[in-house]
Amino acid sequence: MNKNKNTSEIILDTAQSIVQQFGFNGFSYSHIAEKVGIRNASIHYYFPNKEDLGEALIERYHRNFISMAAQIDTETQHNLEKLRKFILIYSGPVQDYCACLSVMLSTDLATLSGKVQVGLSQFFASNLEWLERVLEQGRREGHLHFEGSADVQAHQFLASLQGAQLLARSFHDISKFEKIADGLISALA
Repeated sequence: MNKNKNTSEIILDTAQSIVQQFGFNGFSYSHIAEKVGIRNASIHYYFPNKEDLGEALIERYHRNFISMAAQIDTETQHNLEKLRKFILIYSGPVQDYCACLSVMLSTDLATLSGKVQVGLSQFFASNLEWLERVLEQGRREGHLHFEGSADVQAHQFLASLQGAQLLARSFHDISKFEKIADGLISALA
């Protein structure tokens, strides 16, 4: 076990990796325990049930997104570049032929607790709000060109990246994601 991280973070890292590969319903605490090298009881100590684990996963994922979006805003002024960096967030899981946690949780939505469903909606709302702001700002500053509302464009952008993840995963071909991501940027430039 990595001594630099606490046990709950290691459990969350492992659970996230498993969910991104198999979905939320595709694992048990035994799978995590085996990968981490701890007993099931240790997982239950931090996350009494799977719903608690799901809530912690989406809350952490949302916090990380907010942090990454703030970092993009701080480091990058040009809105087209901001969108390229946003795409990098979604391209990460594709490198391992996985989908991001939010996409995988969405596929299991009907079986998730209400709190996990709400957390997932909040995560997507944050993504859409950030995208809408960047798109509108970029159009106002002349960096981005598109017809219609920034709200609709943000929805199309996010849905395209999510779909691109699933295509890359289904075909086991990263170029499927890259093709769609490149098309999104080209259409706005």
